[in-house]
Amino acid sequence: MRRELIILANSRKMKNRCVAGIDRHTGRWVRPVYGDGRQGVPKSIRQIDGAEPALLDVISVPLAEDGPHRDIQPENRLILPGDWYKLGEATLGEVIQYCQTKGLLLHNTDRRIALSELRAVPRQSRASLCLVLAHACFFTEATYKHKKRVWARFRHDGNEYCIPVTDPYVEDTTPAYTKRSIYCLLTISLGLPFDKDHCCYKFVVGAIELSEAKLLEIYRFLLQVRSGGD
Repeated sequence: MRRELIILANSRKMKNRCVAGIDRHTGRWVRPVYGDGRQGVPKSIRQIDGAEPALLDVISVPLAEDGPHRDIQPENRLILPGDWYKLGEATLGEVIQYCQTKGLLLHNTDRRIALSELRAVPRQSRASLCLVLAHACFFTEATYKHKKRVWARFRHDGNEYCIPVTDPYVEDTTPAYTKRSIYCLLTISLGLPFDKDHCCYKFVVGAIELSEAKLLEIYRFLLQVRSGGD
């Protein structure tokens, strides 16, 4: 079947990309996966008329009802044959409601979680994708495998997080050994476990920068949510 996804992640994964978003009709996270789900989505499948799905694009994607590794990434759905189509663009107002405002981000405050710890979480409570509003400091203080690595440091619900970034736009606009702080919507993803340490690592896979006007609009919405809509 086809699903209409509001794209909130399009990040590096191996030589391909990790793409994910919110199902416009169910309000649930969906991660389209190709093959065994470890190599990302190839360009030949994900691109539309030669262009990458952009954050906030609404894309029609043919997907199965199931997918691999759903014990770890319950949002996974296998990509079926068929073209991807762009249907339009979502507004920030459509996605604000999906921001997580309370609690731990993907089960703890660390940048990784042991597989044993994740499996101790009740299956119905597991998640590998979330969206948060944050004042994030993007910085590069060191290189990783001789390449620049960007990190995002931010606070959420009283806890501090420091998570590596794989959003290509943020990587390209953050020069090496610099820092910049911006308000943004961050999509965070929990990857599959590494064989060496049996841990799943978190990555910032999408970042939407916010103007002052958009930020005020978002804060008004969040205040309404926290006050019960009064």
